[in-house]
Amino acid sequence: MSTLGKVLVVINLLVGAGFVYLAAQDWRGRQTITAAGLRHVLLIQGLPLGDRPGDPQDMPAGADAEIPFRVDMAGGEPTETVSPALLKAYFAQAGATEGPVPLGTNAPVPNQMAEVRRVKTVCLTAVDQADGPRARAAVAGSLLLLQAETYEERVETLALLTAGTAAAADQLRERLTAKFDQVLNPARAVDASALGSPNDPPAEVLKKGAEARAAGVKDDPERRARLAHLLVHLGTDPNWQKRVVLVVGLRRYVAAVGAQALRFREMAARVEGLTAADQEKFIGEYARLRGLAIQQTQTVRDTAEVRVKLADQVKRDQDFVTQLQSQITELRAQLGRVKADVDALLARQRVVEQALFEVQRQVGLTLDEIYRLEQDLARAQRERYGAAGKQ
Repeated sequence: MSTLGKVLVVINLLVGAGFVYLAAQDWRGRQTITAAGLRHVLLIQGLPLGDRPGDPQDMPAGADAEIPFRVDMAGGEPTETVSPALLKAYFAQAGATEGPVPLGTNAPVPNQMAEVRRVKTVCLTAVDQADGPRARAAVAGSLLLLQAETYEERVETLALLTAGTAAAADQLRERLTAKFDQVLNPARAVDASALGSPNDPPAEVLKKGAEARAAGVKDDPERRARLAHLLVHLGTDPNWQKRVVLVVGLRRYVAAVGAQALRFREMAARVEGLTAADQEKFIGEYARLRGLAIQQTQTVRDTAEVRVKLADQVKRDQDFVTQLQSQITELRAQLGRVKADVDALLARQRVVEQALFEVQRQVGLTLDEIYRLEQDLARAQRERYGAAGKQ
C-alpha cells in the first residue's frame, strides 16, 4: 500500500472515531434531555398505572435492569422502559414521615399500583400492631377520617373511632381494606340491576349506588381518580404529600384535593345547617326549660316556706305535747293521790258501814224484842181486861 493510502486509512479511522464520539455525546445528551423531560412528564402526569400484563409488581433486584415503564412523551413517542437509577433519583426528594404509620419513604416504585400495594401493607401492619382495640381503632380511624366523601360516612367513622371497641376497630380495618381493594381490583362496568328499580325510594337508590361505587371502579380514569384520592388523604405529613405528588402527578393531585375540598365544603354547609337547626331547637328547648326551671324554683321556694312553717308548727306542737305530757304526768300524780284518798275513804266508809250495819242489826233485834214485848203486853192486857169485863 502506498503512503497516500496509509494516510487515507488513518484519516478515515480518525473521522470514524470522531463520528462515534459525536454519536455517543449526542446519545448521552438525548438521554439527559429525555430523562429531564420524563421527570417533567412524571411530575405532571404521575407514574404509569401499572395494571397492564407484564407491569412489574415491585422494583427489580438488579441495578441495571430495565423496568417496563410506558409513558407518552412529546410528539407521541412513548417511553417503554426506564432505569432504576432514574426512579431512584426521581424519588430522592421524598422523605420519611413521622407518626404511628410510616407512609413516607424515598424508596422508588415502578408504578402507582405498586405504591398502593406497598401502602396497604404499611397501613394494615400499623393497625394490627397497635396495642389494644382503642389504639387499633385510633390508627385505622386516622387513616379513614380524611377519606370520607359524605357527611354520613364521616359521622360513622367518628362514631366507630369514639367507640374504640374491638368490634369498632375490626370494622374500621375492614373499611380501610375496602378502600385499597376498590383501587386494586380490576375495573368493571356497574351492573344496572344493582342500582335497583326506578320505583325504589330515593334513599334506597342512593344506598345501592354507594355500595356499587364502593365495590370497584368502572374504568381506568375512575381508578386513577380513586387512587389519587386514597393516597392524598391517608395523611397530612408534608413528606407524604410530596411523595403522593411524585406518584400520581400534580394534575390528579390537585384534582383530588379540589374534589375533596368541595366535599368538605358541602359537609361544612350541612353541619352549619344542622347547627342552625340545633341552635333553633336549643333556643326553644332552653326557653321551655328556663320557664320550667323558674316554675320549679318557685315551687321549691314555696315548698321551703311551707317546710319552715311546718317545722315551726312541729316545734309548737312538740312544745304543746311536752306541756300536755307534763300536765298528764301531774294529773296522773293527782289521780294517784285522789285514788289513795278515795281508797282511804272507802276503807273508812267500809268500817262505818260495818258499824252502821251492826247498829242496824242491834236496832232490828231491839225492835224484834219490842214487838215481842208489845205483843206480850197486848196479850196480857187482853187477858186482864177481858177477865174483868166478864166479872
